[in-house]
Amino acid sequence: MKVSITREYAWEMGHALMKHEGKCYNAHGHNYKLEVEVSGAVNQIDGMVWDFGLLDEAIKPFIATELDHKFFYNVEDLRFVPTDSIYPIDGAFAFDKEPTAENLALWIWQRLIGYFGHLYDYQKGSNLRELEVESVTIYETDKSRATVRRS
Repeated sequence: MKVSITREYAWEMGHALMKHEGKCYNAHGHNYKLEVEVSGAVNQIDGMVWDFGLLDEAIKPFIATELDHKFFYNVEDLRFVPTDSIYPIDGAFAFDKEPTAENLALWIWQRLIGYFGHLYDYQKGSNLRELEVESVTIYETDKSRATVRRS
């Protein structure tokens, strides 16, 4: 029987939606929250699906380097493309589509599938685990979120 565990993470990030006709067209930021749910069998030795600290070791560096205090924009959005008179924005990331909560959730899901999609050597070769990403939820605000689910 599989059991899932979920961990929450938070960061600050800006974005602009070039194809949006409302206020989100403008550059602005959010206090994002991420919920990552992984599942697997409960290990008979330690009673865990996986250690939350090891989950942190997988997720926190990704957030710190790829998301925290970054600015995401659509690669087609010419407002943010450096020119001779406009210098590159530090921390800017040209996303291959609109950086909506939905697209960010899908992008993070795809990154995590590659990380969790195989067996892990949990205790130096003595305790392998198979984990699956069940869901990734991005909260753009306290009341607005997008979720990608495995099923």
